[in-house]
Amino acid sequence: MEQTQFTPANYKSNQSVRWCPGCGDHAILNSLHKAMAIVGVPPHKTAVISGIGCSSRLPYYMNTYGFHTIHGRAAAIATGFKVARPDMTVWQISGDGDGLAIGGNHFIHAVRRNVDINMLLFNNKIYGLTKGQYSPTSDRGFVSKSSPYGTTEDPFIPAELVFGARGNFF
Repeated sequence: MEQTQFTPANYKSNQSVRWCPGCGDHAILNSLHKAMAIVGVPPHKTAVISGIGCSSRLPYYMNTYGFHTIHGRAAAIATGFKVARPDMTVWQISGDGDGLAIGGNHFIHAVRRNVDINMLLFNNKIYGLTKGQYSPTSDRGFVSKSSPYGTTEDPFIPAELVFGARGNFF
């Protein structure tokens, strides 16, 4: 008989969380555990798929199926997984660099195709894992190791990308 009520603990793995103290990713992880318990999809019917970066460590902290893929390919892998296993609930975890820089084209087409995946975009406006490079969502003029004189580009606004790709939900 399948369990019908879940708690956040049902979705937590036994792995030690390796994010920096005070990082906002901790709050997102805890919120995701709580949300999954409320939604009630069993852990064995859930897959969490990520790319590369701090946020992309999240599958290790889930008691679900998980896949830590290569940089920028989380949307492509999550889409393929969902098409192959439509009975599964699929969560894609990406940072702003992973999801909107190298993975930007995959992001746009996953939105455009409206494949039934849940995409969490951790948008902290910086490449955190590489300790301070600017990202596609960094504000114009942002000074970093990779932009010592400030960035010269306007940032991507993820919502505008979704609307431009004719996404149905954001």
